[in-house]
Amino acid sequence: MKLAIEEAKKSSEPLKCGVVIVKGEQVIAKAYNSQRNSNNASAHAEINAIKMAGENIGNKNLERCSIYCTCEPCIMCLSAIAFAKIGRLVYGLSLNDVTPPEKMINIDINEFLAKAPNKFKVLGNFMKEECSQLL
Repeated sequence: MKLAIEEAKKSSEPLKCGVVIVKGEQVIAKAYNSQRNSNNASAHAEINAIKMAGENIGNKNLERCSIYCTCEPCIMCLSAIAFAKIGRLVYGLSLNDVTPPEKMINIDINEFLAKAPNKFKVLGNFMKEECSQLL
């Protein structure tokens, strides 16, 4: 998570998010959100990192990988995590901590997992205080 926090600090977005994907002990991707700089609404940290990880290992499936996110992933990013077959999600701040209700598609992560084609383990509020310093 410390590496994800360092990635988040590189973002110029109002809400700075960072992500690291690891396989075993090896970091295979790290990224931050860059929607405004890239003029791409889907350039969330998770999407950027998943794309990079697939390129780095030469496979779209990121089985046996863990993703560390400074913020709880939105529904778009949760879908990408599931379709990439990532096995574990660890996040710092919940979406409720960082996003106004009118700007969020509020689907509980457990509700999402109940319907997701590929399940993954979730650990939330990990290093929450350290991640909150990014706000």
